[in-house]
Amino acid sequence: MKTLDLDWERIKLELERSEDSSELPRRLPPREAAVALAYTGCRNPGELLRRDPNVGTDPLITALLTIHTKVAAKVEEWAPLACPDVRAAEELTGEHVARAKARFLSDRAGGRECLDLCAGIGGDTLALSRHYHVTSVELEGSRARALRTNARLHAPKDVRVVEDDATRISPDADVAHADPSRRGARRPGETSPPATELRELLDGLPHLIEVPPATPARPGTAVFSRAREVRAVCWTNLIDGTAAIVSETRAVLEGDPETPRRSPKPGRVAYIIEQDPAVRKARLSTLLAEELDAYPTLTPGRESLLATTGAPPEDPPDHVIRVVKVGEEGEGPPIVRSIGVRLGRRDVIRLRKSYERYDVVYVTRAGTFPGRIVHERGF
Repeated sequence: MKTLDLDWERIKLELERSEDSSELPRRLPPREAAVALAYTGCRNPGELLRRDPNVGTDPLITALLTIHTKVAAKVEEWAPLACPDVRAAEELTGEHVARAKARFLSDRAGGRECLDLCAGIGGDTLALSRHYHVTSVELEGSRARALRTNARLHAPKDVRVVEDDATRISPDADVAHADPSRRGARRPGETSPPATELRELLDGLPHLIEVPPATPARPGTAVFSRAREVRAVCWTNLIDGTAAIVSETRAVLEGDPETPRRSPKPGRVAYIIEQDPAVRKARLSTLLAEELDAYPTLTPGRESLLATTGAPPEDPPDHVIRVVKVGEEGEGPPIVRSIGVRLGRRDVIRLRKSYERYDVVYVTRAGTFPGRIVHERGF
């Protein structure tokens, strides 16, 4: 695959040493510069590259920019990642969520050897390699080749890559992770390979298996999310009840994640609903505000009753919606600035009736997570 035939070590080295992205086209060949620029946040890398007379005759430049712009949006430390095509980039597990899943397995299962099935180009493998010696299994040849490169570039521990069908592998490890392709799948049996078969294969190991987000929650389901969007719903035999694990805040919620169609105005609303005033005192509120990209202000002695773009109603409900300023540890009452579209009084009343037994409700682009705050995990 020509998109993989690059000097990845040189790209990585130049990314680490170059303080100015405009220097990269001079220091790297055009294709390698296209990859590197995608990770720098350069606003218009195509225009910068077009100044090179060799770029106009190379059809791979646009493809590389498209692929690695998608990859770069999901990673921070893992730059660059070899990736053969756009689909592989779209199916890559984001760095934050991959690390949250790896911590989940390490904290609960322990062990030294991990099996990563349906590994793709290695997002989960790289996260798992912080805790385990990993054997990664990937059927598609171009992805397996990319995975070997990415493990060489970024994995802190040993990674062995096996090019094979995940359902044929002998589960010889201390713990296992599996991320079958969920493109178009709504049920676990429709993934490729079927998550139901993977669960049977891994029955004797501590494991975490990704399933379609529409899969009904039940005991042994973990939900990992980031920035208002569900990124992973997993079957696991490492918890007794259902848990939503918010990767960036390290908060663990207990409750059943619901399907996207239950959200009010899905795709546009992002609020925290706090029914228990004591929750405001917790550091967790600060972290939740950061997770949802909330930017409220704090004014002593004043408190907002509605997170809305307009003025609060004259007869507000006694249902207080609030977030606190990121970094704020005091107990002063917050004023909430809108962090989404208007959440009107009827929305609040309806949410209150639906979730009155919970402390916190997330209304996200991907669904609604009601939950009781269990604890803040200290990763």
